[in-house]
Amino acid sequence: MGVLHDAVHLEEKAERAYREAASQTHDPSARALFTLLAESEAAHAAVLKTFGHVADLQGPDLVAQAREWVRGAVEGNAGVLSPDARVVDILRRAADVEREAEAFYRHHAERATEARTAELLAELAKIERGHYALVSSLVEYYNRPYEWTESAEFGLRPEY
Repeated sequence: MGVLHDAVHLEEKAERAYREAASQTHDPSARALFTLLAESEAAHAAVLKTFGHVADLQGPDLVAQAREWVRGAVEGNAGVLSPDARVVDILRRAADVEREAEAFYRHHAERATEARTAELLAELAKIERGHYALVSSLVEYYNRPYEWTESAEFGLRPEY
C-alpha cells in the first residue's frame, strides 16, 4: 500500500530530524523533549509498518511532560527555558515537519477507501496536530526573552 509506505517514510524522516536536534542541543530539557518526540515518531512508524490498530498509537503525554520542564524552569527562576539559542530555530523547523505530517495524514485519511486505513490516518493527523501545538507553543516559550523588544509597546518605530 503506497500511502502507508509514504507515511512510514514521513515518520522516519521526523524521527531522524528529532534525533539530530537532540544531538545538536546542549540543553538537557530540549534534548529530552526532542528524544521523546523522536520516540513517538518511531512508534508511529512501527504501527504503520505492521498496519496496527489506532489503540497502538497511544504514547506518553508529551504536553504533560513539557509542562513539567517549563514549570521546573520557572520555579528555578530561569530567565528562559534554554540557554541554547539554536533551540528556537530547531523547534520552528520541527513545527513545519509536524504541520506537513498532519496535512499528509488528513489528506490521505479523507481519500482512503478502507475504513481501517482512514481511521489510522485520521488518528495520526490528530496526534501530529497535537505535536504541532506543543512544538509551536514551545517556540513562543523559548523565544520569551526577545518578546519585549518586538512588542509594539516597547519597540522603536518611526513617527507617523
